[in-house]
Amino acid sequence: MTFSEHPFAAALKSLGDRNVRPTSMTSAELRAASVSMRQQSFFSAQTLLEDYLDAAKESVLSLLHPTTEQRADRVTAENPEGNVTVGLNDAYARTKLRELLKQLGYAPDAADAGTIKDLSSDARIQLVLRTNKELAQGQGNWLNSQRTGVLESFPADELFRLEDRAVKRDWLTRWRLAGDQTGDPIGTGWTVTPGGRMIALKNHEIWNWIGSSELFEDALDVVWPPFAFNSGMWVRDVSRKECEEIGLMDAADAAPEPQNIASALSAFVGKLSKYAEAAA
Repeated sequence: MTFSEHPFAAALKSLGDRNVRPTSMTSAELRAASVSMRQQSFFSAQTLLEDYLDAAKESVLSLLHPTTEQRADRVTAENPEGNVTVGLNDAYARTKLRELLKQLGYAPDAADAGTIKDLSSDARIQLVLRTNKELAQGQGNWLNSQRTGVLESFPADELFRLEDRAVKRDWLTRWRLAGDQTGDPIGTGWTVTPGGRMIALKNHEIWNWIGSSELFEDALDVVWPPFAFNSGMWVRDVSRKECEEIGLMDAADAAPEPQNIASALSAFVGKLSKYAEAAA
């Protein structure tokens, strides 16, 4: 699979470069592992089947980046080259992975069948696919937002609910807690509007904290959405004009400086999570 023509090529390459890592570790134990290891690995809690993880990784890549093939049976006057888009959709990807697990002889414990602990359940497969797909999409969006022109025109992001959830976490409380960790008072680089909108300058330290497992046990240690497992949260651009209107910036303020991935993620590397501290 080639990435050169894809608009989020770097994000796809980052996912493609991750090493498949079979592990018997639980979710809590994985969160206590080094952040650098998690950032460089493709894994799923208590999943030791390397062939399955390989297939899951390829499925995510196919979902994100369908390819074009030329087929003689698809040549028409309107399509003289017989181009066909080849890629998975979510339903087919789940079926493919479930069939592979059967071929590998996987069978869940009777007590776990159909639950999130069952590798072959819809909920578990969808969690693996969705989390990795959204992380790659979030990384691509973040990389795109680091262009100088974007930072000048849209210097801030708004954290908002993109997808509904049956049980919603209190993201406004999380936002305020993350802002408190930065040492900046509300209104200085980050804010909550009278209507409850959560807005901060791009590359402000609050983005390091809203996705930090040191602060939230379900966080993914990234500075881009979804920030936490199954969050339903995303970000959208906030214009320079609006930033000035809500008092987040003055007319003379410079736009945020661009960041690269290494500097953006360095805040997480080497941190001890609450799990590691408890185990020490």
